[in-house]
Amino acid sequence: MTTLSRIIVLSVAAAAAGAGCKPMNPRPAAAPPAPPPEQRATGSTGNAVTDAPPGGSSSALGKARDAALRTKSAYEKYQEDVAKQADDVFRNP
Repeated sequence: MTTLSRIIVLSVAAAAAGAGCKPMNPRPAAAPPAPPPEQRATGSTGNAVTDAPPGGSSSALGKARDAALRTKSAYEKYQEDVAKQADDVFRNP
């Protein structure tokens, strides 16, 4: 390669490497202030009433929480049913 072609190749490589880098935005020194605490109403069960939209949660974390709660309640119901069946089986010899 000639010197001119090496310079061109190196300058193109440097430009491509520089174009691929994105400048980082510095983080703020202090965290944003915490939102004021909310006073939540409680339902008939004593649990806090959530502000979820009618179809359920809107965020991915909220949807995961809702799915976990549904799974937990289904599991608990299944365990109660199994316990009742076991009581019926072992009660009548």
